Amino acid sequence: MPGPASLELGGRIAEKLGFDSHPVDHRVFPDGESYIRLTAPVEGETVVVVQTTFPNPDRGVVQLLLMVRAAKDLGAERVVCVVPYLAYSRQDKRFREGEAQSLDTVVALLDDAGGDDLIVVDVHNEKSLERLQEKTSLGIVNLSAMPLLAGHLKGLGFRGAYSLSPDEGAKHLADAAARVLGGGSGFFEKIRDRKTGEIEMAVKDIDLGGKDAVVFDDIISSGGTTAAAVRGLKNQGAKRVAAACAHGLFMGGAEERIRDAGTDLIVSTDTVLTSLSRVTVAGLIADHLYKI
Repeated sequence: MPGPASLELGGRIAEKLGFDSHPVDHRVFPDGESYIRLTAPVEGETVVVVQTTFPNPDRGVVQLLLMVRAAKDLGAERVVCVVPYLAYSRQDKRFREGEAQSLDTVVALLDDAGGDDLIVVDVHNEKSLERLQEKTSLGIVNLSAMPLLAGHLKGLGFRGAYSLSPDEGAKHLADAAARVLGGGSGFFEKIRDRKTGEIEMAVKDIDLGGKDAVVFDDIISSGGTTAAAVRGLKNQGAKRVAAACAHGLFMGGAEERIRDAGTDLIVSTDTVLTSLSRVTVAGLIADHLYKI
C-alpha cells in the first residue's frame, strides 16, 4: 500500500513481491490537513504500508500514522511499516536540557497507531533503534543500501575503488561497500591548518595517487561534508571520486556544491526520489518482506 510520498517505490516493491499495489486515495485540504482513504479491503490481511518522509517530514509522518491506524481500525491482522527514509532519525539524543528526543516520539507513535513492524534503510544511528527496540513492541529492522550502491558503481568501472566514510562513526558504511568494490576502506579525519585555522578532511596513511575513491554516507543534506571530503580526496591525488548515499536530500544547492568540489559522479537511491536516484531499494525491501 504505497503512501503519497512513495507511490513509485511502493509500486516497485509490490511488483517484486508479485502482489497488486493499492495506492491510498489522498489529498491535502485547504487548511493543510491530510486526507487518507485505503483503496482495498484489509480485514484479516497483512498490510505493507510504504511511506518515506521527505521532502515534508511532518506531513509524511502524519500521513504514515493515518495509514497505519486506518489499516488496524479496518481489521488488518498485521501492519508492516516500510519507511525507507525515517525523518527525525538524527534527533535521537538530548544534547541540551529540555530538547525533545524526536526519534523516540515518532517510533512510539507508530507503535501506538498499531504498527507491528518497522523497516527502515540506513538509519542515521542504528544503536538508537536498538535502544528503542527495548521500549516498543515493533519489530524494527534496519537494511543497508551500501552494497547496492557499491554494486552500481562497480558496474560503472569503480571496481577496486577505495571506500570512505565522512567520519569514524560511519565507517561501517564504507566497510559494507568495500566488501563489494574490493579496494579497502577508511574514514576521514579533520585536519586544522595551524597557520590559517582552516579545517580540511584528509585520509591518513593511504596513498590515493591515481586511484579511484568513493565517499559513502547515509544522508547527503546540505552537501558541505561531502564536498569537503571530495575536495580532500582530489587534493590527495585521487583519480576519480564518486559520492554515494542512501538518502539524497540535496538541500540548498547541495548538488552544485559537491560538483564544484570536483566529484566525478553523484549517486543516491530511491528512498528519496530525485534526479540522482540511480539505485532502487525495492528488491532489498522485497527480499526482507519475503523473510517475514
